[in-house]
Amino acid sequence: MMNHVLMLSLDTALATQPQGDSRARHLTYAARTGRLTIIVYTPPHVGAAFQPSDHLTIIPTNSRHPVLFPLDAIRLARGVLRGGGVNLITTQEPFATGLVGLWLRLRYRVPLLVQNHSYFFGNQAWLDERPLRNRLLALIGRVVVARADFYRTVNEKEKQNYLAAGGSPRRVVALPLGTAAGAFAAAPDPDQLAALRARLGLTAATPVVMWVGYPVGFKRVPILFKVFKKVLSRVPDAKLVLIGDMKRSPVELVTLAQSEGLADSVIFDGPVQHDQLPLYYALGSVYAHTSSYEGVPRVLFEASAAGLPLVALDVVGVNEVIENGVNGYLAPDMDIDGMAGRIVTLLQDPVPAKAMGERARDLALRRYDAERYIDSWMGVWREAIRLGMRRRRRWL
Repeated sequence: MMNHVLMLSLDTALATQPQGDSRARHLTYAARTGRLTIIVYTPPHVGAAFQPSDHLTIIPTNSRHPVLFPLDAIRLARGVLRGGGVNLITTQEPFATGLVGLWLRLRYRVPLLVQNHSYFFGNQAWLDERPLRNRLLALIGRVVVARADFYRTVNEKEKQNYLAAGGSPRRVVALPLGTAAGAFAAAPDPDQLAALRARLGLTAATPVVMWVGYPVGFKRVPILFKVFKKVLSRVPDAKLVLIGDMKRSPVELVTLAQSEGLADSVIFDGPVQHDQLPLYYALGSVYAHTSSYEGVPRVLFEASAAGLPLVALDVVGVNEVIENGVNGYLAPDMDIDGMAGRIVTLLQDPVPAKAMGERARDLALRRYDAERYIDSWMGVWREAIRLGMRRRRRWL
């Protein structure tokens, strides 16, 4: 049965990067479900235009200010919903898009599926980041989730929070965004890999600690620098390679690396296209992760699929991916010495490190396979449509 799903999103890349990974995933969702219409936040200077295709329609808001996004999204959604035929509304998060989705649910009587891709409720670290704003968002989020017809989280912690607050076990699922595709497991082109190593000043024998992502505050890249400084004291030829848009860091990372005495050992190579990431992961000996919390970090799936053993701090979201001693190691949160020691062990003992990386690859491709994820996510949409709107409200 073909359905029409209306999605509310803050992922501007959907409208601005036609060849990007996000657009490709949503094209697949659209083809599988029948019809997908996405209303996505865009600022006016982007100049994004209405983009229809056979199954996917993307409608940018071109909002003059981010705070106007909800009003713009409601105005655009009315045009979609007035014609009827929408079977489900889904939102990217439980705050801005969640509020819009809740209003549309009440006005047009269409089931609402709210997503939560992080760890918000009961997360003191998140509340402390921006106390006033995040406490307000937490209140909004609880109201939205309590009235949604279906709730998708990416980790068990948020699912259990929902159930403990009286949520329906039939209307919640913990489903991580699977990104462990075969491309990450495939052997890289040797010439391309050699050229990348040469450009970055690496050799095939260089011990490399990898990090990939957006260095926003909760990723705690400054903590990673402290960990790596201790690694260098025992493995002086090691390098730390960071891939991502360093401008998103709350501190100037190049300056910080210099102040930590790491200028010659840390390599910043900026953001790269998602389809180029397998080549970069192939540089690594170990993947390191120092976030204070996560939904479930997709980079761990990708690094695992590439055969890298993982070392991280034991926090929500991360500890659902790493089985200590199996596919990597977990150190207690903020145990810088412990995390550094685990990285050193893997760098100095490449044979067991490789075996751990192979186990990581096997687990990632079984649990977080990109193609099976699409089937699972489409199954969630179908189940939310089948269950329909709830007759009774529950408060979280």
